[in-house]
Amino acid sequence: MKFIKLLLILTIAITACKSNKAVVENSESLKKMTARKIVKKYEDNKFTANTLDSKIKVRYTNYRGDKRKRFQFTVRLRMKKDSIIWMKVTKVVTAYKIKITPKSFSFYSPVEKEYFEGNYELLEDLLGVKVTFSQLQNLLVGRSILDMKDQKFKSEIDGNSYKLTPRNQQELFDVFFRINPRHFRLDQMYLTKTGTDRRLRVDYGNYTVLEDNYFPLKTIINAYEGERYTWVDMRTRSLTLNKPVNVHYKIPSGYKRIHL
Repeated sequence: MKFIKLLLILTIAITACKSNKAVVENSESLKKMTARKIVKKYEDNKFTANTLDSKIKVRYTNYRGDKRKRFQFTVRLRMKKDSIIWMKVTKVVTAYKIKITPKSFSFYSPVEKEYFEGNYELLEDLLGVKVTFSQLQNLLVGRSILDMKDQKFKSEIDGNSYKLTPRNQQELFDVFFRINPRHFRLDQMYLTKTGTDRRLRVDYGNYTVLEDNYFPLKTIINAYEGERYTWVDMRTRSLTLNKPVNVHYKIPSGYKRIHL
């Protein structure tokens, strides 16, 4: 069950990316820029691919007090824009297959001979906030979970990034973003759950370009809740865009349905 929760968190916070053209990060002094102009440049740099197919190496460490658990596994991620997110998680053998659509969430385990079918309630329970397919899709391609053009932000220079903070924070969580000044994609996203000690920080780096789309080759996740701390390091090994993808998903007969 704990491993399944890990996979669900990764589904929220994973980013798939690789290319053959590197982007050099900007280290020069930044000039002040209005939040409106920063958001416009960010919105002009949209993800345009209709399909995605990637392989990602994941290292995971979880601390709970003085106890520590470590995992390493590989994720095969395929996506059809606005319709389906498909994942296969492998650790020597296939551990899980996952399918997410705008209305449903499902996975099964060839190892445990179990399956789950439901909606977004499980993800929302884990994160403590409402989750949509659009938000998941955006995070998979390194985009903000918020629709920035519908928000008003305060901007400031923070190190080598532009920091954007909503003037009116969300009802259930506080959030801010750091935007890379070279290509105006996310350097960092930080969320805190209002009234709790839940915190989530996602750092993106090593951006490259593929078919005029920017992607981070590296994604680091730090999640905190009380005495629990989770660290996830994701490195994409391959990426293909705009090619036909096989997202076949069928739960084998005889598997036991579980309720989470």
